Amino acid sequence: MTTPLPEIPQHRIQKSARYAALSQHKLQQAQAELDKGDPVQASEKAYGAVAGAAKACGELRGWNHYNHHRVYLVLEQLRDEWDAPELLMSHLAIKELHNNFFEHKLSPTTVQDGINVAQSMIARLEEIRTSEPRPLPAASLTREQRRRLTLLLQPPRPAEANVEDLPDVAELPPLDANLL
Repeated sequence: MTTPLPEIPQHRIQKSARYAALSQHKLQQAQAELDKGDPVQASEKAYGAVAGAAKACGELRGWNHYNHHRVYLVLEQLRDEWDAPELLMSHLAIKELHNNFFEHKLSPTTVQDGINVAQSMIARLEEIRTSEPRPLPAASLTREQRRRLTLLLQPPRPAEANVEDLPDVAELPPLDANLL
């Protein structure tokens, strides 16, 4: 058992590109929300932007990424494949942005710091997404890595796997240019 390297089906490439584009859109929205004085909405948009970038990577690999825990598993697996512990450390900061959506406790300066972390993390995930996978040899997988891959390779429910569920970025409402 290792990260699969078969030919990537066109629908996965298409869905991954949509996740990546939506991630960039949400990142822009996060900054726009913060600039207009809404750190709570900015926090959630930045969190969603990172989740979208992780989903874009997982989609190309055929991994099930359809809940918060599976997004975290995607990041764990990418950490191991790319020897990139910063992915998980950055994700801990990003989770605080998600918590801020419910708790309203972070200052605008701290939210800006979080948006900056999100921007760096998304850039790194895009680099990984557009590079060849680095599969781990099956013989070297730890028990935890085997468990994780078993969960990631479980097929999603049919409704989750439909590429038509994702909006086309061109159909999203435009961002207010005055806020960017």
